[in-house]
Amino acid sequence: MKFLQSRFEDYLIAKNKNNLHSELENIYNNPENGIDNKRNLIFYGPPGTGKYTQVLNYIRPYSESDLKYERKITFNFHNKRDFLLKISDIHFEIDMELLGCNAKLLWNDLYNHILDILSARQNQTGIIVCKNFHKIHSELLDIFYSYLQTLTHRNIILHYIFITESTSFIPDNILHRCKIIPVKRPVKNTYKKCIGKNIDKSIKLEEVVNIKDLHTKTIQLMNPHKNITNKIIYSLENYEGINFIQFREDIYNIFIYHLDITICLKDIISHFISKKKINESNITDIYFEFYTFLKLYNNNYRPIYHLEKFMFYLCKIIHGL
Repeated sequence: MKFLQSRFEDYLIAKNKNNLHSELENIYNNPENGIDNKRNLIFYGPPGTGKYTQVLNYIRPYSESDLKYERKITFNFHNKRDFLLKISDIHFEIDMELLGCNAKLLWNDLYNHILDILSARQNQTGIIVCKNFHKIHSELLDIFYSYLQTLTHRNIILHYIFITESTSFIPDNILHRCKIIPVKRPVKNTYKKCIGKNIDKSIKLEEVVNIKDLHTKTIQLMNPHKNITNKIIYSLENYEGINFIQFREDIYNIFIYHLDITICLKDIISHFISKKKINESNITDIYFEFYTFLKLYNNNYRPIYHLEKFMFYLCKIIHGL
């Protein structure tokens, strides 16, 4: 695999040399029937497992250029920001994480822009690849099913491929129109063959978020939350001399850097379990409080307040206050 490969064909060349998921070939690749009769697909699995490469492998038989045609087009959203769209002769890629707070409006404009492009083509069949679908804005998710409807007023055929690390959040009306393709985590030897060298023993497989990171052993990129959670842990351990302004900034950084709150809190709780500050007598209460926190936090009303409250509760428990 090339390091920092970015072109479609680079991914496919790497896949032909070392296919991490040869078991999937017969599951979804049956191009003889044509794409018109295909269902929407959900490629689901943990990060760093090669889901994107498998998506390109699925798309390639339907591309007249064998995915050698590649363009990047800039879409201007209401003269406020530019959105980069990566396309081939058959598919369009949209990173759901980058849609931002105006996700509904931006998605609708991008969707109509794609329809305009397909309308001008001789082949009016297209695939929309939604990357990081687990990062979709909740307001857009609520109405997303309407975009999966058949376009009866045009001769356009649209298919969707969703790349996601989770499926539990996806509504049933979307799931029922899709086929789920599970992509499992490869074993260490498979990763080793893929990158062509030994993997550092300090790297845990579950921490791999991008196969490219294994080339340079950039462990920091595999755990982007570590620096912040370590600062929070230090403040909780040394609560008597805590700097509340700095502590609040560290908590705010979870939001600023768009980190997964559940991973951050799991890291913090696991640390205090290993230090025997959390034990069998109080762990049940902590997870009940954690459950309550997540319900309130996911309502998107003053999330910083709920996070600060949970940190305060955690500090009381681990110090027996």
